[in-house]
Formats: sequence, structure tokens, C-alpha cells
Amino acid sequence: MVASLAQRTLHATAARTSLRIARPCSRALSTPSSSSLPPLVGTAPEYKRHLILHVNQEAKDWPSHLDSTSKLYKELGERFGKHPVLSKSGFGVSDAGTRQQGEKPEKWDSSRPRFEEPVEGKEQESYTATLYPDFIPVPPLSLSTLSSFEDFFLALPSPSALSPPPSSTPPRADIYVCTHGARDCRCADLGEPLYQALVKEAKRRRLGGEMGDPEAQEGVRIARVAHIGGHKWAGNALMYRQDGRSDWYGLLRAEDAGELLDHAIATDSKPWWSRWRGRLGMSSEEVKDAYLEGTIGGSATRKRKEKARNALGDPVQLIFKSWDNVEEYKVMGYEGETVMETAKRHDLPSILATCGGHCECATCHVHIAPIEPPALQPSDSGRPLAAIPQEAPAPEMTDEEDEQLEFAMGADDNSRLGCQIPVTKDLGEWIAGGGRIQLPRY
Repeated sequence: MVASLAQRTLHATAARTSLRIARPCSRALSTPSSSSLPPLVGTAPEYKRHLILHVNQEAKDWPSHLDSTSKLYKELGERFGKHPVLSKSGFGVSDAGTRQQGEKPEKWDSSRPRFEEPVEGKEQESYTATLYPDFIPVPPLSLSTLSSFEDFFLALPSPSALSPPPSSTPPRADIYVCTHGARDCRCADLGEPLYQALVKEAKRRRLGGEMGDPEAQEGVRIARVAHIGGHKWAGNALMYRQDGRSDWYGLLRAEDAGELLDHAIATDSKPWWSRWRGRLGMSSEEVKDAYLEGTIGGSATRKRKEKARNALGDPVQLIFKSWDNVEEYKVMGYEGETVMETAKRHDLPSILATCGGHCECATCHVHIAPIEPPALQPSDSGRPLAAIPQEAPAPEMTDEEDEQLEFAMGADDNSRLGCQIPVTKDLGEWIAGGGRIQLPRY
């Protein structure tokens, strides 16, 4: 396997190596200052290469820790962790194998405990794989071929040795979206809608589709990926382009699908700065320097106004009620979101958020009335009733919010814009004590 594959891919490897962003000579010369760096920037792991196995188990069946189920995954982890060269690269798992032709394998048990040892299956695991940033297709990888693959991997030239020639045509791109809900619910709640939106938009624009689909072999190919780290930055996506630009993005939402695809087919090397976590082959410090240089003087152009997003914290249960008090909607929000973002993510009625949460419209208007004393209920946390505020815990209304509420249909003294109310544990306590967020009629 090693000799033949090396001969076929050596030239391709040299042509597909990582594209570099120009970096400043000194951090001191960079403006704005490093203190203005978004926390997201530089959070991607410092991988030289990334091996993605295309397993044929559905993402919904992945357990929280794949090494409790897959012997091959466990062995890869041990080899990559101990070897001085392999340890500088990473490996992961996609669901692209589920769309390949062939007999369906045994299902994995998504509830399998973390510290269990993988059991011997009826057949030896064998999966195709892709090595990035080189886009090298790896023949079926199994326990019996791991040693030959390791020899091949170690013989590859450095991915930073050469740069690809400039091109005016869009490169092929593979996008991996983390939807690993068994590992962290944020990845499923934010990642799966993003994945679905990307596939739908790619098909609509005839750019590609799901990886492994016979009708989407070229262009942009999209797959789900297991745990890649950084749950609080969900939704997370890897965008690996054949020109060597291999970027990690975070804080993505389903509505970002179109712009992410624009970056996938762009002919330049600039990342989407406001959602950028890093790039294969770049250290955290290099990523931060590149961000500072790339955004000097606001030079990071945007097609649309972007709302700054916060890292996601713990889940918080919210309860909305319909305008006529007939229905209640129990949904899960996350610290770091706004009430508007939670409502939109769960597709609640009458929350349009036309401006995207910039306090420039009133289409995320909600009613948040104080808790009436008879409605007070024991809190799940055990806090005494007297400690639960009757007024909803929300920031003071700004002049901008007050102005927009003048245009809200049916506004009253309890009206607020959902985009201005953060989801917090205190808000969750208020909900648990009987508070409700009422949706507007229109």
C-alpha cells in the first residue's frame, strides 16, 4: 500500500499544502491591540495534518467517547498520542461512510459508558479516510493496515514546504460540522441545524451536497464529524479546501450557512474573521497575529452586519407561552445566547428577528410580566420563594431598545426585545419560580 500510494500522491501532496496568511513581524506592530482579540480566535488545536475516518455508523449512534466502542479509534489514539511526529497531527471521525454503498455494519451503542473497553465485532473495522490539508484519499484503514499507513504518513513531506499555485477557480472544499450530541448537547443543538442548512443551501446553489453522496463528488462536500473540542464554541465546523486553506470556525448558526459556503468557494485565502478559530499548520500565536493584521482598520469586510456572539455555557430551561396563554413551549437555552436566539433556534411563533439581533427592529418583541405572588412555585434549585425576584432578571432597557419598541405591535409596559435579554441562570431560576416569556401575537 505504501509504495503505490506514495507514488500516486507525492506530486498532489506538494501542490496541496497549507496556504499561509501574511503575518506581522512583531505583535507590537499590530493594531488593534491583542486585548481586542475575540476569545474565539486561536482556540483551534495546533495540528500539522488531520486524518478523518469515514465510518459507516450513523452520527446519532456515536457514544460520547468513541474509544469505548471502536478498537481502531482506540489504537489510533494510542499511536498518535505516543509518537513524536504523529502527536503533532490529529484524527477524527465523520459519518460520510454511511452514504457509501455496501452492507450496513453493526450499530454502535450511543449510551456506552466512557470507560468501557471496545469489544470484538463480527468483522474487523475497516474505513476509508482522507488526510488533510493534502486531500490524500487513504485506502481502507484497519488494525491490520495501521503500521503501513504510519510508515506512509511519516514519509510525507511537510505540508508547509510548498505553497499551491494561485487559481481563479473555486477549489474543492470539504466541510465537517460537529453534531456529536452524546459528547455535548450544545454540539447537537447548534451543529445539526447548521449541517442541515449547509446541505440544503449547497444543493440549492448547485455547489455540492453530502459527502459520500454519488451526486456530490465534486465541489463542496459536507459531513458530520465527531468531537473536535471546544463545545462552548458550538456550532463548530472545519472547512478544508483543496488549495491548502484548512480553517476551523466556531459560534456558527444555521443562518450562517450561506456565508460559510461563500468562504468555501472564495478564490482568496482570507478566513471569516469573526468566526475563525484557527488553521491547520498555524500555531495559536500565529493565528492571533494573522487576525490582528487582517482586521487592521476594520479591513475585514463583511457582506452583512454581524452580531457578536458569546461562548455557550450551561443549559438553561426557558418556558415561553403563546400570546393567548393557551400553549406553553418548554425549550432549552444556553448561557451566552439571548432569548431571541433561543426562540429562533426552536422556531417559536412570531419571533422573526429581521435585523439579526442588532436592536434595529421590533420583530423579536416579547412580553415579560412580573410574577404575581400566587404564581410563585418552589424552585428546582431549592432556593426559598422569597429569594426569587418577581421582576425578570434582565438588563436595563437602553434608549435604542425603547425606540424600537415604539414600532412593536401590541407593545405594553412589560414589552422587551428578546435580542437584549441574555439567557442566564438567574433567568432560569425566575422561570422555575413561575415566570413566563410571552410571545407576541404578530
